[in-house]
Amino acid sequence: MGDTPLVSVVLCTYNGAAFIDEQLQSILRQTLKPAEIIISDDGSSDNTLAIIERALSAKEAQGVRVRIDTHPHPRGPAQNFSQALSLASGELIALADQDDVWHPDKLATQVAWFGKDPGLLLLHTDALLVDRGGKPTGSLFASLRVTRTERAALVGGQGIRALLRRNLVTGATVMLRSTLVDVATPIPAGWMHDEWLGLVAALHDGLAWDPAQLIHYRQHDANQVGASSLSAAEAKSRLGERRSVFFAKKRQRNQALIALLEASPDWLLEHSAALLVAKMEHDQWRAELPDNRLHRIIPVLGRVPKGHYQRFARGYIDVVRDLWLRG
Repeated sequence: MGDTPLVSVVLCTYNGAAFIDEQLQSILRQTLKPAEIIISDDGSSDNTLAIIERALSAKEAQGVRVRIDTHPHPRGPAQNFSQALSLASGELIALADQDDVWHPDKLATQVAWFGKDPGLLLLHTDALLVDRGGKPTGSLFASLRVTRTERAALVGGQGIRALLRRNLVTGATVMLRSTLVDVATPIPAGWMHDEWLGLVAALHDGLAWDPAQLIHYRQHDANQVGASSLSAAEAKSRLGERRSVFFAKKRQRNQALIALLEASPDWLLEHSAALLVAKMEHDQWRAELPDNRLHRIIPVLGRVPKGHYQRFARGYIDVVRDLWLRG
């Protein structure tokens, strides 16, 4: 393999018997074989573990180190991945979901990105969405309705400006440098593993996005986490949430940002810290809006031209949210 870095695959499972074998076979068929596969099972009650053990004992897995870590009680995907990442020994780590199928050159393509950019900490990609039977249904980024501004920020090395609006990093597509794990774990409360890892990488100016669709990202009714498109039903659900609930979640998430700023690690760039402060100030302003909807109209509409909703929220989607949500 010469100077090619060792790659670990970290795959977290939970009752994934329906699709785990197909995913493992796609990993073992990579043109660039991983050095190790770390499986972290979150208390599966089906035959997921039996399928894993059978697949990883086959000849196709020869030469690949395998570690299977099991937990008696589910902890959720964020904490499962957080703990599993600490077990990986490769210089580069590819995250994997149990439901998907990788293109044969996924690892080789992503490793090449890291070879060209020593400052790259996390690479994420688009994905081909497929249904339960594997039929293509669209692209991940199209389903997320990624704007031209967000794409430009990701492509132009300004990922932090996109991620301060919302998370666009999907863990199933991610490869990261092991040094990121050292500074980004454990995953704080209120955050998913992929969005926190992506944010920390972006704060380093070490985030990149590849528009290639390197995985078939399977969507079905048993997904623990999946692609989130703003359908009419989803929009109705979000607009039915109470302000107190919505901003309680934001406060919990912002506690992690406050702790980061207070720790002031050497790697936290000055301009990145300033953006975090501005983001939290906007969140606090929103949280302090009056409970009475009518009394929110003038302050919200008055703030729109200043650009805060475009820089630190989802633009007019959050303008509508702040005008509509009940107190």
